[in-house]
Amino acid sequence: MALPIVGSAHEQAAPQGFTWFIYSSSLSKRAFAEWAERHHYAVPDFSRAVPARLPDHRLTFDVQSGFWGGAVASLVAAPGHSVEGIALPLPGSSRTLVDHKEGALSGLYEPFPAKVVPLAGGPAIDAIVFRASANKRLGAEAAPSPTFVAALREGAKDFGLSESYQAELAKLG
Repeated sequence: MALPIVGSAHEQAAPQGFTWFIYSSSLSKRAFAEWAERHHYAVPDFSRAVPARLPDHRLTFDVQSGFWGGAVASLVAAPGHSVEGIALPLPGSSRTLVDHKEGALSGLYEPFPAKVVPLAGGPAIDAIVFRASANKRLGAEAAPSPTFVAALREGAKDFGLSESYQAELAKLG
């Protein structure tokens, strides 16, 4: 069930643009569009999205989601590992959309700054990344939601993430 956001949440604007690193179900263009429609947002322009990698992290499935019917992804530090996604530059006016989509408005996830590396090479990009809040995580990792994993795999294909990363996601189910 979608919770409506009322008041000034749709009106607030961040003072400057930012880059959002998307690694989870928001990668799926279909799932994102469905969410945006339910919550009355315009879908961001993904044309400037850059496939990228967040180094020294891995996916962890330790957040329970009623919407997805099981565990969904967050991040944990993991030297030598990486998580792929996209670096999406956005105007400051999109920050509320991002905070809502990532569950930061409810405290489920929290933002942190990171550098992500374009898959095609080039300089690192400063980005905002979201991970589950410590008090919202399960006590241990759980089996990922099959519908969530399907959206994650769909998104990895949508944005042309590496074949090796797509193969890792295929192992999730």
